Amino acid sequence: MPGKSHSTYSQQMTNDITMRVLTVLMENPIPMTIAEISDKDLILKGITSQKITRSLTRLCEAGLILKTKSKAKGRMVYMDAMAF
Repeated sequence: MPGKSHSTYSQQMTNDITMRVLTVLMENPIPMTIAEISDKDLILKGITSQKITRSLTRLCEAGLILKTKSKAKGRMVYMDAMAF
């Protein structure tokens, strides 16, 4: 039987990451990639892109941000829903 897995990030840290991602997107009116989002915040630079993606997915589901594919960048970009 496999052992019980545990999260690397606490619930408080996960909430903090989500709020930092939302703040970065609210402060920048242009659509941004995950790499651009993490470059804008010192704490987010040390967080994996997978964790940032999970936070972005939660924010998309809540309707706070928009997700689309950029033809110019060839990647998914995210932006504040209120800026749209």
